[in-house]
Amino acid sequence: MMDEVKVRDEEGVSVLEACQILSRNAHRNTSEWQYVHKHVFKNGRLEETHEYVLSHYEKPDEMFEPMKFLIFEAVAMAKAYVMEGIENALASIHEEEDEED
Repeated sequence: MMDEVKVRDEEGVSVLEACQILSRNAHRNTSEWQYVHKHVFKNGRLEETHEYVLSHYEKPDEMFEPMKFLIFEAVAMAKAYVMEGIENALASIHEEEDEED
């Protein structure tokens, strides 16, 4: 079933990479993110297919509830973390250059 997961989308971040980035950054105060790909069959026929990313909490969190995010939402949140990392790296480089001058 994992063969069906796109390795990369057009913009360069896959669903699995997005889950990894959200997990690493403890987005919504949890490091556990699940990619769910569910097929619903009714009367022997494929009725629905669902794909989403789910935040999971081992212990209840008073600030956050488990949430489902559409794939594009999870990828967008992950890209925001990547961009923030790039911006921080650039700011660090500029600070080093200013100190050298």
